Amino acid sequence: MRINIEKQCLPEMYRRKGKECYLDPVRQKLIYITPEETVRQRVISYLINEVGVPKEAILVEEHLSHYNVESKRRADIIVHGMQEDIAYPVLIVECKAPEVYLDEKAHLQVFDYCDALGANYAMVCNGHELFCYRYSDDKDIYEELSEIPQYQEMLEGKGELRAKEALPERVPFEMIENHLQAVFADYPEDYYGSDISKATPMRIAKAAFNLQEALYDVRHQIPAGDYGIFRLVEDYGVRMLTYGNAGGGQFFSPYRSFLIEYNGDTEFVSFAFSTYGRTEKEGAAKTCMCVAHDNEKETHHALQLSFDDNVQVLGDEVHFYHSGRIAVGNKGSGKIEELRMFVEERYPCIIDGKRFSMGVLKNDHLWNIDQADVIQVIVNCISYALIRDEYREYVKQRSK
Repeated sequence: MRINIEKQCLPEMYRRKGKECYLDPVRQKLIYITPEETVRQRVISYLINEVGVPKEAILVEEHLSHYNVESKRRADIIVHGMQEDIAYPVLIVECKAPEVYLDEKAHLQVFDYCDALGANYAMVCNGHELFCYRYSDDKDIYEELSEIPQYQEMLEGKGELRAKEALPERVPFEMIENHLQAVFADYPEDYYGSDISKATPMRIAKAAFNLQEALYDVRHQIPAGDYGIFRLVEDYGVRMLTYGNAGGGQFFSPYRSFLIEYNGDTEFVSFAFSTYGRTEKEGAAKTCMCVAHDNEKETHHALQLSFDDNVQVLGDEVHFYHSGRIAVGNKGSGKIEELRMFVEERYPCIIDGKRFSMGVLKNDHLWNIDQADVIQVIVNCISYALIRDEYREYVKQRSK
């Protein structure tokens, strides 16, 4: 939900050691001003002035260890209620700086705090967006609310749930080009903020849009089971996630996620589309399918498949390839021939000459994620991304 907390009053400002500070009304001490602290102070003002929370019911940056929780973490804001003269947590708020995306990780963080302290209400805010949740005992989940309940309503366990939006119907196959042309017409000539670049040739952009919509359509799912080098535990649907890549870029987007078992470990692999490239140069941005990998060590894009460079539309078929180019963190580029050796040992079916083939799809209908040929493309991309990370780890270990 969007609640404008920028209109909320900020505390008095003072200077200490040459730096500006807020005089925090709750902690009653000077706090150095940072973007996150500004959000935190506006949230405090909002809670007091709009939600009716008594100032004495608020604790700021409170250690979880003060609640007999074995943790060094601190919650940004904890709102308490009173029962028989004993204070108990009602609401926990996680505040982020305005440039921080409120992805699934941010939400899970505050849910974890609520679980640890037994609070039934959770809130996360970055100054632009504010989400509020209430825990459901019956479903054992945190359900999003349509508005922020008043403090007294929270004490009574009230709150109106946000209605789930119906999934829109997909653009018909024969209308995809018209749809993209209409979308691109609204862009400035030098704007590439869409998931599909205006500079991508239309025949390839149509294929990217078709596959993207298939990935985001949760009415269709890939069945659980063994798929060669990994086992699909669960098609996890669409999640809002943030990932980095080897070049230091950051992507915040809806991702279609799959929970898999691989080499004895349970991990996530997720798909999203994005534009990338030198966007200051007209025509330079390209359309990219990102395959992200969450393992114990890191979360990153294991594969960024440029549709402009690696996808071919031949007659009524779309061929998905990858060149094999690979970055290995701060080690620079890996060797394609070495990567090919890894692929040949683990998953040779995708080797196609000097390229790696992700599969072929018929280009005359809407693709769905549970269609056999689409499943094969997704499975090939996941397998290839996993092997690429095996190779990256090999290069890192070799250089030590």
